[in-house]
Amino acid sequence: MEVALERLPNSVAKVSVTIDPADVSVAMDKAFRSVASRYNIPGFRRGKVPRPIFERMVGRDVLLQEAAQKIVEMRYVEALQEAAIEPVAEPRINIVKLEDGSPFEFDIEVESKPEIALGDYADLVAEPLVVRDVTDEDMETELQTLARGQAQIVPADEEPVSMGNHITVKLQGYLEGDESDEPFVDDDSYAIEVGSGTVVEGLEPQLIGLNVGEPQTIRLTYPESHPDVSLAGKEVRFEIEVLENRRAEVPPVDDDLAKALGLESLQELRERVANTVKSRIESQAKSDRLAEILGKLKERVPMELPAALVADAVHNQLHELQNSLSRMGASLDEYLESRQIQLPELQAELRPQAEERVKEQLLLEAIAKEQNLTVTDDEVVESIRPLAEMYKQPVTSIIQLFKERGEFSALRDNMLLSKASDYLAGVKPDVADPS
Repeated sequence: MEVALERLPNSVAKVSVTIDPADVSVAMDKAFRSVASRYNIPGFRRGKVPRPIFERMVGRDVLLQEAAQKIVEMRYVEALQEAAIEPVAEPRINIVKLEDGSPFEFDIEVESKPEIALGDYADLVAEPLVVRDVTDEDMETELQTLARGQAQIVPADEEPVSMGNHITVKLQGYLEGDESDEPFVDDDSYAIEVGSGTVVEGLEPQLIGLNVGEPQTIRLTYPESHPDVSLAGKEVRFEIEVLENRRAEVPPVDDDLAKALGLESLQELRERVANTVKSRIESQAKSDRLAEILGKLKERVPMELPAALVADAVHNQLHELQNSLSRMGASLDEYLESRQIQLPELQAELRPQAEERVKEQLLLEAIAKEQNLTVTDDEVVESIRPLAEMYKQPVTSIIQLFKERGEFSALRDNMLLSKASDYLAGVKPDVADPS
């Protein structure tokens, strides 16, 4: 088999394949054994007709066509591998020459990942990653966050409502100018955590300072982007009365807090918090440096983006948006309606960010290739092991499940991109302890 590669516009690779006549002849022999049973030749049982009679009665071209189809199926992947082509979409097969006794020629045209010439980027990765120290302020912020997580909610009816309080209100909402004056919301026990951002924008600040049992009128305008188009951009009036006010009583940061979190002492808690904050700072430093370097690489390295990869990236962003909307109790259709746009318009909005994601992925893959970075099966298995332990399943069962779903290879690819990210960001690889 001879293979030749030609790069076409729009990230299309054209792989021309030539098959030796001897190989075509062998394929025709196999084709005869497969095809003969499909035909009913008078005087012979199906599949038992001699080949010369079959060719005279049915035609040799039938065998040639069948052989060509089988050759394409068998040699397609091999040809792409030999040409070092990684397809990202369905291929188009073109038969160039198919004649009995001659070489069989066919072309594969397929959208593929582009060749990327990284050039010299040593100046971008010359310096090691610099991570700032954990400060007292970092520690105090994290400790207070943990303490708030252990807070007890206690009555505070004698106090005015303040940020962070949990209140229950009697609430009626009216559209300004609505002649019917019928409430669009009427709730005798509506629960609100002040500052949580779960109610309409502009309402929470006006709740601060209210007292239990004192009816108040609050006016505001719904945001234009509100999912409910009947309220978006409308002026409304809320008749509201606080029925119950409760506040969070945050425990002090001491040994008792540590024990409530399953630790022995405040010292142990501080050590754990220090490690947590350190990891977070390191992760942010890596993320910032990686973004800076990738930004410079995207400016330096020209590349043609495969449309299929960009379309996949847009699809993934839509999926992320749907999940986010779902967590807020809304749907993509409601979101589109609130913005008064159609799906193609939203896809067009997402496309620039999708293109940036694809550029970064292709650059990281090129870095991994140039630096000879690899991910072994053992490394993939070790990354799966914590999941198996969490679900109390044999790791072999989880691995088999990943492979059946095609997720084992995807996980390997993600781990390779992570290694390339670490290299660019200046993160030193872990070195195994020789002992």
